[in-house]
Amino acid sequence: MGITKKLGNVLFWLTLISPIVSFYLASEIGEADIFGVGGIVRYSWIMLLFIPIGILSILIGVKLKKDNQKYMKNIVIACICLPLLLIWGSYVFLFTNVTYDVNKIHVVESKTNLELPNEIKIATVDLDIYDISYAKILDEKDKETFERELRSSQLWQKQLNADIKQLLPKDIQYIAETYDIFVFYNTDSKQYNSSFAKGECVFIAYNYEFQKLMILDNYKI
Repeated sequence: MGITKKLGNVLFWLTLISPIVSFYLASEIGEADIFGVGGIVRYSWIMLLFIPIGILSILIGVKLKKDNQKYMKNIVIACICLPLLLIWGSYVFLFTNVTYDVNKIHVVESKTNLELPNEIKIATVDLDIYDISYAKILDEKDKETFERELRSSQLWQKQLNADIKQLLPKDIQYIAETYDIFVFYNTDSKQYNSSFAKGECVFIAYNYEFQKLMILDNYKI
């Protein structure tokens, strides 16, 4: 087997796995288990770095064709994978409703009169009916102070009230099951953990194991 043929085989397999590998890297680096889709979008540009592999696969396919060797698989797989990489890699530019501004924490603090960690990394998705933010505490001392306050606070609830849970969007109800402690605040009535007040609400949940916060904001009942 000639060098060109061997290189063609290598590039075929590299091109084939490039969407999977690049998506995995974006998910891992973006900590999708913490930040969800916002984490993937933030690092989706990584997928664009794999485009040259597909281009090389096409070029080697052209070379194989000139040498009267089998070439179609290299060109076909590149034509399948390159658009995927281009589309997925462009998410960072297309999803303008995803932001990473840590000032979101200060906005929520002013609304709820709660103290939240300041040393954080955050991703916020601005949807039509609410904003959903995921934040990770970066500083260990900040984490310990925050968790100590949680355990002594009368506002944070160790169990999510069933009536309050029913007020939340369906997807948030499901996600909330993976969190440990909760607070629900109505910004209109100024009430905490009440399922009777209507108006704009903020819901915050915290997971001790992953030191992460989920914040539902700008949600009207």
